[in-house]
Order: sequence, then C-alpha cells, then structure tokens
Amino acid sequence: MSENEKIAAIGPRQQMLTLKSVGVRTYELEASDFNEAEDLLNKLASDGAHSLILITEAVAETIGAESVAAAREKSGTVIMAVPSHEGSTGLTEKWFKRAMEHSIGVDLISD
Repeated sequence: MSENEKIAAIGPRQQMLTLKSVGVRTYELEASDFNEAEDLLNKLASDGAHSLILITEAVAETIGAESVAAAREKSGTVIMAVPSHEGSTGLTEKWFKRAMEHSIGVDLISD
C-alpha cells in the first residue's frame, strides 16, 4: 500500500477528483447519499487501513460533530474536514484548531 492510499477522502465527486488524481483513495457520494456517510466513515476509521480520513465540510455537517468525534475516539484515526471549492463554512478551521490544542496543549490559532 502506498503512502497516499493510507489517506481516504469522502465527499461529492467534484471535490474528490483532485484528491483522486494524486492517489488518495476517494469515496464519492452524491448529496442525496450523505446520510450513508456516517456508516462509511465508521467503516473506514475502524478498518485500520487509513491514517487520515478527509471529509468535506458538507458531509461533516450531515454526519454531525458528535458522530465524527466518536469515530475519531474509537479508532484513533485522524479525521479532518476540508472546505469545498465554494469556500469554507468555518468548520475546517474549528476542527484544525481543536486538533492543534489536543496535540500540543496550546491554542496557537486564536483570534
């Protein structure tokens, strides 16, 4: 398994194309399928094959922060939100800030 295959991404097809082109294992969902994303996230997080899972902000908002946190805690896999081509909703920055605080114990990204 190559290093890029240890990274998975979940989101709409349009957003997955760039990641797929650099070798990231992508799981494409249509907006109508976002409710299936939670099961997919839990499966990917628990299989131990991925060290990083990227999910689009739209998918993350559908799944909910509590469900993402539960998958992260249960598996130890890093799960991060990525903004869409339309811009960020602020979720990515919020999660990145929380991950930095958890990792090093200090808020380096405060306003």
